[in-house]
Amino acid sequence: MSPYKFTVWRSQKDGSIVEDTTERSELKGDEVYLDVTHSGVCGTDIHYLSFATGAVRKESFVWRIPDGMSSEDAAPLMCGGITVWVPLTMHGVKPSDTVGVVGMGGLGHLAIQFARAMGCEVVVFSQTESKKEDAMRLGATTFIATQGKKDLTSLVPRKVHHLLVTTSEVPDWDLFFPILAQAPSIYPLTATSMDAKLSLPYMPFLLKGAKVISSMPTRQSVNEMLEFATRNKIHPVIEREPMSTKGIENILDRLKQGKVRYRGVLCKQC
Repeated sequence: MSPYKFTVWRSQKDGSIVEDTTERSELKGDEVYLDVTHSGVCGTDIHYLSFATGAVRKESFVWRIPDGMSSEDAAPLMCGGITVWVPLTMHGVKPSDTVGVVGMGGLGHLAIQFARAMGCEVVVFSQTESKKEDAMRLGATTFIATQGKKDLTSLVPRKVHHLLVTTSEVPDWDLFFPILAQAPSIYPLTATSMDAKLSLPYMPFLLKGAKVISSMPTRQSVNEMLEFATRNKIHPVIEREPMSTKGIENILDRLKQGKVRYRGVLCKQC
């Protein structure tokens, strides 16, 4: 009998979710067994230990959660948190810089907290005013609702040095390039599909001396992110659901409708 037996949830062709059981043999080499108590949900991380009560992984792909950080906080940070952490720490962001965050969602609400804790001025761009209160509470210094706007230059306190695009919708670059500082960095952090293409206005891009940089973490950057979040009391805003068929269906349904505020977490014991 297999010593490692745990529950997983699988999607069927008709879109339904079924509960199943996975068995693993004895661990080999540097493999470790993980008892999954909290699983973050973002809709694209099915292969990253989501939707299961256990998993077997290589030791080099496992990180220690710092004392003082809850597992339900760590779950979203290991995906959304590290995605925004890399641009803010590996590409020359300074406390004197203005960081723009496009989109106030799972990634955006964490980018606000990290950038503010680093001492940056944080300008949040969202389509409507509906998330303004949350953004300001989390540390934004300026909130701009972009819907219906043709020009943002009079609304930003200073030109933006680093622009984190955390929304899956492609921004209106004609709206954003005029508010960028010279030699800015643009970080596209999400995509609607693997086939999505990045398109930028050619001359504004050249004249600004802009850089486009992706987010690719290292093992060390994950450790640093977890320690920084613990020390600065950075907490994801989460919605909890039980780790069950019904719980998964509920959170995925809310995710599809864009109603999750701001990260879903499946809990073995909620």
